[in-house]
Amino acid sequence: MISKYFEKYCAFYLSKYWVNKKKFENILKLKISKDFFQKKISSDEKSKYLKEIFEVIKFYDTRGFFDEEKLIELKIENLLNKGYSIKKIKLFLKRNFFDERLIIEKIKNLELESDLEEKLIDKYLSKSGLSKKIKINMDKSDIEKILKKLLLQGFNYNQIVKYLKEKHNLYDYS
Repeated sequence: MISKYFEKYCAFYLSKYWVNKKKFENILKLKISKDFFQKKISSDEKSKYLKEIFEVIKFYDTRGFFDEEKLIELKIENLLNKGYSIKKIKLFLKRNFFDERLIIEKIKNLELESDLEEKLIDKYLSKSGLSKKIKINMDKSDIEKILKKLLLQGFNYNQIVKYLKEKHNLYDYS
């Protein structure tokens, strides 16, 4: 049985967000620390609650709250729709404590799609509004700015150059 302290917070949090076990564990630890530093709980209560985290996660796991495979697929789909590069998606998933084996498996499946990088560059440019700024007779400095923004998003340099040449007839950058 989980304590009232966790019951209310977990019900609120899990009704609002989808998270995996490891991320939820870290969220609970942060909640306990925050409450301790705000003097809402004593140090004895803090230790008691820290020990109880495993039981809380087990309780919600048995109720099906942590389907990591489905969650990772939804996160990847969401990030692809935003135009994130494969590299940035991988970093996002690692930062959110997804299982390393699952990340590698899902990324390999993504990399099998031949023109995915090109689609992602196109999607990023349109979502960010940069596609409107691309013109055939652009200054070299403007092309370099777009190139830098795409590189910062984690796209491959060669793929960017190929994309800009094929889709927008831009050749003057180095």
